[in-house]
Amino acid sequence: MACRSFLTFLCLTAAGAPIGQARAESVKDEAIAAEAQRRHDALIAEGYNLTHSWSFSVQPEKTTIRFELLVPPPEVEHTFSFWVETKEGELSCRLLGPDRNPRAVWAGRKGGMTVSFAAPAGTYAVEIEQPPGTMGRALLGVKGPALHRCELKTGTVQERAASPMKGFYWPYILFVPSEVKSSHLLVVPNNTGFETEDLEFLRVSASCDVRRQNALAARLGVPLLVPLFPRPVERDDGTYLYLHALTRASLETKVTNIRRVDLQLLAMIDDARNALRESHVQMGAKVLLWGFSASGSFVNRFAMLHPERVVAVACGSPGGWPLAPVEKLDGEKLDYPVGVADVKALVGRSLDGSGLRQVVWFFFLGTEDRNDAVVSRDSFSKAQEELVFRRFGVTPASRWKIAEQLYAKAGLRAQFTLYPGAAHSVTPDMEKDVTQFFERACQGGVR
Repeated sequence: MACRSFLTFLCLTAAGAPIGQARAESVKDEAIAAEAQRRHDALIAEGYNLTHSWSFSVQPEKTTIRFELLVPPPEVEHTFSFWVETKEGELSCRLLGPDRNPRAVWAGRKGGMTVSFAAPAGTYAVEIEQPPGTMGRALLGVKGPALHRCELKTGTVQERAASPMKGFYWPYILFVPSEVKSSHLLVVPNNTGFETEDLEFLRVSASCDVRRQNALAARLGVPLLVPLFPRPVERDDGTYLYLHALTRASLETKVTNIRRVDLQLLAMIDDARNALRESHVQMGAKVLLWGFSASGSFVNRFAMLHPERVVAVACGSPGGWPLAPVEKLDGEKLDYPVGVADVKALVGRSLDGSGLRQVVWFFFLGTEDRNDAVVSRDSFSKAQEELVFRRFGVTPASRWKIAEQLYAKAGLRAQFTLYPGAAHSVTPDMEKDVTQFFERACQGGVR
C-alpha cells in the first residue's frame, strides 16, 4: 500500500566562533548533514513511513526535546530507528511507551539503536537530552502506522464541522495567513499513510499537513484548506476505498458519507469561500492544489475531473503513475486510473478538454523513489498493473518521460521534473520549485 514520509528539520541558532574554526565546523557539519540525508533516504528505501530529523547547536544549559508519536490500533509490529552524530559532547535518547515506561534507551556521540516490537495503541514519546556544549544531528525513523502530533497556533486556524446539508460529511481545517494577497485557496488533501476512520487520528494528520504548508500559504498570501477524509479499512469483499488517492473504488462506492469525496471537497471549498467572505476576504472559485504520494494522486485526478475549479497543480510522486489524459494508446483502451477512457461512465460527464488546457501542472519525482502504488491492489487492479508495466515501464522513474509525452500530446501545460538521487520524500529543492511554481501561477489573479 502506498504511504508517505516526512523529513522535518528543527534548527537552533549556532554560537559565534573564530573564522577558521567556523569554517572547519561548517565542513564537518556539512558532512554530518549529508550522512543524515543518506540515512534518511536509506530508511525510506527500507519502508520506514515516518522520519524526523533534528539539528542541535551549542546550548548554555541542558535541554530536553520531546517528540510525540500517535500509534493507532490494532497492535502490530513497529520498528523504531534512532541515529545520532555530534561534533561535541553526546546526546541521550529514550523511547517511552504509552505507559511512560522506557522501551529503549541509548546515549553516545555517534551511532544509534533500532528496536522492533508489537506496539500497543497510544501516545509514544521520544525524549532527547542535549547537555551543555553538545552540537550535532539526530534522525528518527518509524516503520509502521504512526503520526507525529503537531501543535497549531490558535487564532489563524479553525476546524470547520462536517455539514451534510452543504454536501460534505467530514470536517476540514482552514488556515488563514495574517495577510491575504491572492484570491486562490490552497488545497492540500490529507493522507494518513494508514487505514483509519478515527477523527482523532485524522485530525492529527491534517494538523501536520497544515503545519507543513502554512509557511507556503503565508508566503503566497493564500488561505489553506485541508480536509479530514478517512481511509476506510479493507472491506469484506476484499475491496479498498483508498479515498486519500481518489482511486476508482472511491468514485464507485455508494456509501453515503464517503461517496464522491471529490464532490465533497468542492463543497468544502465553497463553504470556506463563504466563511471567508463573511470576514470580508474574497476568494475566487479556482484553487491551487498541492499533493505528494497518495495525495499527489488525489490532486492529479481531482484536477482532471474538475479543471474548471483549478488554477495550478503541484503533484509529487503520484502513486507511480499520473493519470494519463488519453483514452487509448495505439488502440488499447486506458481505463481510470491508468487513463480516462471510462471517466464519463464513472462520474457522469466527459472530460473538459478546454478546461484542462487552462490548468498548469508541475509533476515532480525523485530518481530513487520506489514508492509504486501500481503494484498495490488498493490502487490498481492486476490487469492495470500489467498494462502499466508493459506500456510504460517497471519503475516510477522509467515511466516519467512517457507520462510527460502523453500530457504534451494532449496539449496540457505540464512540467515534469526528476530530482537526481531523491527518494520518496519532499526535498528542499522540490519545496523551492513548488513555491516558485505557485508564485508564478498566482500572478494571474482570479480566473
